[in-house]
Amino acid sequence: MKTISLFILFLFQLVIFAQEPKGDRMIAWIAETVEGEEYPYALAYASAGCMESVHHFFKWSDLETEPGVFDSTFLSDNLDLVNWFYPLYDLKVKMTIAITNTAAKETPEDLLAVDYDDPTFINRFKTLLDTVFVHISHVDIVVLNIGNETDILFGTDASEYEAYSVFLDSIVPYAKARYNELYSKELSLGATMTLEGLTSPEKGDLCAMLNAHTDIISTTYYQLAFDFTMKDPEVVLEDFDALVEAYADSDQPIFFSECGYASSETCNSSDAQQAQFYSKVFEAWELHADRIKYLTVFKLTDWTEEDVIEFGEYYGLDDPIFLEYLRTLGLRDEDGNFKVGYDFILCELAARDWCDTECALTEIEENQDQNVLIYPQPASEELTVNVPN
Repeated sequence: MKTISLFILFLFQLVIFAQEPKGDRMIAWIAETVEGEEYPYALAYASAGCMESVHHFFKWSDLETEPGVFDSTFLSDNLDLVNWFYPLYDLKVKMTIAITNTAAKETPEDLLAVDYDDPTFINRFKTLLDTVFVHISHVDIVVLNIGNETDILFGTDASEYEAYSVFLDSIVPYAKARYNELYSKELSLGATMTLEGLTSPEKGDLCAMLNAHTDIISTTYYQLAFDFTMKDPEVVLEDFDALVEAYADSDQPIFFSECGYASSETCNSSDAQQAQFYSKVFEAWELHADRIKYLTVFKLTDWTEEDVIEFGEYYGLDDPIFLEYLRTLGLRDEDGNFKVGYDFILCELAARDWCDTECALTEIEENQDQNVLIYPQPASEELTVNVPN
């Protein structure tokens, strides 16, 4: 899809009807800076998107460098910082401790070959929790997720799920009791898996085995095809339907721990298609507002080329489509220029009166035959038109 900058008649209309009120739903952002930008500026852009919570993620291996030895610098630069900084902005935190992280087991080296249900493994993680909890006395934790996209690492190996189920059966009640003992507050626990894993015939029941131990259903959602290109945004509705249906007999709230869509042409996408994805997300969320209570926008800012090369090395992938998928998940580019998806999100939130935010897209009209998108409206200097090839 080519992008042209010119003045033209409006061919798309962003129509926002009276929507379901916010209620007890919460939106979170992953708000990163661009080079030379102070973090509060990025935080302000996310706050304009009605952000009530932030995403904080770290790997077990980052914190416990040797058996029983915890990195004091990491604790200070991460957990201690989170503990004093976010309460200043009245922001909650969704925290993930990645024991599993997509395709890798992220434990101290001496535990890599130890089974998840081994008492040594379980007791070491309890010690980790004791350490972490001491450093988060002031911050309001919405949920603590144990593991990230665990189903990708486990595949369809039932024995791995069974061992992890035993681990969670011990860890979840321990974490809740210990946190309550320290702070007289309740703590919710989750175990993040992909939406594809939660809803697939091959892994759905295995994932459900893990979620039997948690307070919430935690998922990531990126709408990826097998070749790392982006699926049509229309698929969002059926994906949300499938997830809610998979847990129709459960009263556990559903949390989208990460939700994002790449904008690169290499991934068969565009800025306009990314915007359409988020509009469909809000439409689908609207239909399931009684079950889906939390959604994290992943993410505010694109990663740099250097960032994605490092991620490629971590995942063992140098596929240029995969790297472009990672690089363009942001709602502004690495120079800080906003993509139209950012304005679409603000408009969706403004329509629901989630917070004091403004919608800049006011005069766009839909033409199904032309499939053209013009933005932003109103425009003071530049108007962008997306047209088919």
